[in-house]
This record gives sequence, C-alpha cells and structure tokens, in this order.
Amino acid sequence: MSESKKQKSATNEQAKTPAEKQSATETAPQKTEAPTVKATSAATEDTAKKGSENAAVDKTKPAPKPIPKDATKNPKRNSALIAWLIVVLLAAVIIVAIWFGYTRIWPLHQQQIASMAQQQDTSAATIEELQGRLDNLEQAVNATVRLSIEDLEQRVDSQIGRQQQIIDDYQLAVQSVQAELANLDISQESNWRIYEARNLAERAATKLWIENDSAAALAFLQLAQSHIVALDNPAHLQARQALANDIAQLEQLPESQIETVSLKLGTLRDQVARTQWYQQLGMSDENTDAPTEDTWLSNLKRSFNTLLQQFVRIQRRDTPVEPMIADAYFDVLQQRLLLQLQLGQQAAMNGSQAVYEASLNEAVTLLNDVQGQVNEADLNRFIDELKALQVIQLQPEYPTELSATTQLERLANQISQTNQGG
Repeated sequence: MSESKKQKSATNEQAKTPAEKQSATETAPQKTEAPTVKATSAATEDTAKKGSENAAVDKTKPAPKPIPKDATKNPKRNSALIAWLIVVLLAAVIIVAIWFGYTRIWPLHQQQIASMAQQQDTSAATIEELQGRLDNLEQAVNATVRLSIEDLEQRVDSQIGRQQQIIDDYQLAVQSVQAELANLDISQESNWRIYEARNLAERAATKLWIENDSAAALAFLQLAQSHIVALDNPAHLQARQALANDIAQLEQLPESQIETVSLKLGTLRDQVARTQWYQQLGMSDENTDAPTEDTWLSNLKRSFNTLLQQFVRIQRRDTPVEPMIADAYFDVLQQRLLLQLQLGQQAAMNGSQAVYEASLNEAVTLLNDVQGQVNEADLNRFIDELKALQVIQLQPEYPTELSATTQLERLANQISQTNQGG
C-alpha cells in the first residue's frame, strides 16, 4: 500500500504545473530543520524539471485530483531521519575513537612517560656518578700537586741551605785569609814587591831581545817601577833610577819599519809585474839632432812620435843594422828583478837587515843595467824608491843591557841573605 501511494504521489506531482508546485511549497509549513529544507528544495527542483519535460506529453490527459497535504510530509520526515542517523553515527564513531584512544593509546602514552622518567632518573644517577668521579679525581690531582709542591719546596730549601753553607764557608775562608794578611809583617810585603819587580824586569828583557817587542818591554818596566815606588824606601833609590833610565831609553827608540817597508816593496813588485819590457831602438841623427821647439806643434809631434814608438817601431840608420836583443832576455831580467824584490820583502818581514839591503842593492843594479835599453819610462822612479828604502833601518838598535835588572837582582840577593842569616 505504501509503495502504491508513493507512485501515485509521484505521478500527481509530475502532473502539477510549476505554478502549482510553487504555491504548494509556499503553503507548506516551516517546521523541519535545515537538512530537510535542503532535501525538499532539491526534490522540488528535480520534480519541476521532470514536470516541464512531461508537460508536453501529458497535455491531453485529464487533470489529476488534488493530493492531500499529509502526502507531502513523508519525504521531509525521511530526510530528517537520515540527518539524525548521520548525527548518531558520527557520535558513535567519536565515542568509539575516544574509547579506542583511552584503552590503547593512553596506556602507551603513559608507558612512554614512565620510560622517559626512568631514563631521566638514570641520566641523573649517571651525572651524579660522574660528578662524584670528577670530585674524586680533582681531590687526587690537588693532593698530588700539593705533595709535589711540598717536595719541591723542601728540595729548594735544602739547596738554598747548602748554598748558604758554602757561602758561609767561603766567607770564613776569606776572613781567615784577611786575618793572615793583616798579621803579615811589613817587611814581608816589601820583600814580595822586590821579587815581583825583579821578575818583571827579566820578562821585559826577554820581550826586548828575543821577541823584539819594545812596547811590551816598556810596559813590564813601568809595572816594576810601580812596585818599587809603592815601597817608598830611600834604600831603593838606585833601583828606581835604573828603572827610570831604562824606561826613558825605550821610549826614545824609533818605531819598527818592518810593516811599512814590506808594504812598499809589495807595491813596487806589483807595478814592475804589470810592465812589459822590450828593446828600445835609438832614433837617427836627423831626429836626435833636430832642434826642439817649445811650440804646441812641436810638442804634438814629439808626443805622436813617442806614441808611435810604443806600437810601431821605425828606425832610420845610415850604418848597418845591428841584431836586436831577444825579448826573452828582458823577460828574464824582469823576473830577476821581481825575485830580488820578493827576497827583500821576506827579509824585511823577518827583520834581517843584511839580507834586506843586499836584495835591494841587487835590484838597483839590475835596473841600472837595463836603463836605456828598454822602453819603460818609470825605471828612474823605481831606482829612486829602492834607494830610499835601502837606507831605512828595519828595527831600532836596542840597548845591549837593562841596568834595572842588575839593581833589582842586587836587592833580591840582599833579602835572601838576610832571611838566611835570620
């Protein structure tokens, strides 16, 4: 019965015109909720579309009978029921989800919280244990450092004590020596000074005659004089006078010329080694007998001829040409001259006056022999310098004896005899 009623209501609504459907919807009561209104409006729009489509087909059919108002309330009730069912289902789903979360997820959450708390407790225990170990280690390190510092302080104190003991011993030794020196007799001090002056005079003689060092000998004699002067004894007047005479005699000695002469001979030897000797041919009588003029043209000609002779030697002779001397001869003479200069330099450095003079004399003789035969214009200058060096005294004439040594030896013998007699 319900299905036949639904079909009849559907056909009736399809047979209604749109104006009637609109009026029906306007007259319908507004008692349903929002989901029912949306459903009825959608149903009316569908029925309006179907009615418009079927209006042309059913124009010839007779108009249906009016449907009572109770027939339009069934769809609205159905839609309301569907909405309530949806709400109930949603509420049931929410309740089930809450129950599932409370029974399954909440215990897991509580377990996680418990495990995190346990881990936190474990971490705190570990931190406390590490802090305890760190405290123990710090205490051990502090104890070790304290012990090391105490040990080092003890060692330093002991070392300082030993050093202080050594210093005290040295001070006692110095004080004892000072006490002994204070107890010495004045005569012993004078004897010691006389012996010291004699030894200094003997060393001065050794420096003067063996080592030829007059400066060192003078210094030793002055030191010996200071010892005798410090005694201030009239009995030592002769020794003081002898020392003063010897010092004055050494101060008047000229300086040694060994170094100066050696340097000059070395310079001459280098100059001779740089020269080139060859035979100088004489000019013809026309050139030699030509009068010399002081004009600039004559001077230029003479300079040109001199320069030309050094490069191109031209000789005009009216007599037969004599054979020229070989260049090797002049080379040998030059080497002999260099050898004599070297021997003279070595003799000067050794202080041998005789060998020095003989070497320079031989060098001057060689230069005089080749003078006028070679082209070297500095031969006269070499000869003059060698003659000037030949008269130089390499070393001064030292005194044959020092009178101070005899006087100081006499005073030392007197002191020895006095000590032996006492």
